[in-house]
Amino acid sequence: MSLIKCFCASLLAILFWVPAASAGEFYVREGFWGGFDAGAGYLSQSFDNENEEDVYFFMGFKGGYTINPQWLVGLELSGWLLEASDPTDANKGKGIMQAFLITRWYPIEESNLFAKAGGGYVSNWSNRSDEPSRKNGWGFTLGGGYDVMLNDVFPDLDMAISPFANFSYGETGNWDYRAITIGIGFTFP
Repeated sequence: MSLIKCFCASLLAILFWVPAASAGEFYVREGFWGGFDAGAGYLSQSFDNENEEDVYFFMGFKGGYTINPQWLVGLELSGWLLEASDPTDANKGKGIMQAFLITRWYPIEESNLFAKAGGGYVSNWSNRSDEPSRKNGWGFTLGGGYDVMLNDVFPDLDMAISPFANFSYGETGNWDYRAITIGIGFTFP
């Protein structure tokens, strides 16, 4: 239940931050879009009658096409680094990867506030010799955020900084995870 409370608190923080950041003009979304996200995720993992909870680095890449100014569709490749790889130790390195089809919906046409939903492939990978190298499964994500357009400050820069909060779930057989991720995205509309 604490994950849901953390997620709701994150979304509320974004909503209260939005009025201060929304002084700029509205941007009309059209054509192709893309970007990348970085942040931290609170992960709760369950496997073989064990539970593990910790905060991990999150990174993702996204891109797609604008159906209309309020609907964007695309692909997101993202994940959490659970343990960094080490060239001197072949047993180090572990992470979670997601490849999701996503949609971003802007409920108010003149606003940069968005909701995000998506789902698809999940992989839990490991370099450790005592674990399978890859477990494959499925997952989904739900979240929201706000695009702060930078062209008000830098007229030649067609980019938005997008604070966001997401809830993600994934499952691969006897292992599953739940994650609350908070971060900043850089979106090129």
